[in-house]
Amino acid sequence: MEQYKLLFRGAPIGTVSGNVADWVGGGDLLPLPSFEAVRVSLADASRTLANYGFLPPAGRLAGGVTFEGERTGAVALAAAQAICKELELRDAHGRLVRTDWIDVFGGRTPDESISVMFTIEHDSASTPARSPNPPETDSGHVPQAG
Repeated sequence: MEQYKLLFRGAPIGTVSGNVADWVGGGDLLPLPSFEAVRVSLADASRTLANYGFLPPAGRLAGGVTFEGERTGAVALAAAQAICKELELRDAHGRLVRTDWIDVFGGRTPDESISVMFTIEHDSASTPARSPNPPETDSGHVPQAG
């Protein structure tokens, strides 16, 4: 299990304990008091995501919310995305961990766990893969059925 510091605008807001496999990581967040600056926005987005996928009451939108709720949910998701774009991870030695994205879920109630997911940025290969050469006796021609 690896330890990361989660920062918002350069200030630590919690510690993530989790694992990374195939460039994808995640784990539980142990929030610091400074997490309170973003808790409400992230919790509102988590609440919005929790509403998706339920059958709506008659005359309502899919997702189980009203038209007003749908607009409010869109605003909540946009606010959380703006926060997540400003998050960064630091490893146990304080070095920046380059990520493609970081998302935070949960915290809708004081006792609900908070989960963090992220992908580690990695450089693609600088040398293109080569196709194997066909054997010298193979012209590459595919005979037609006949």
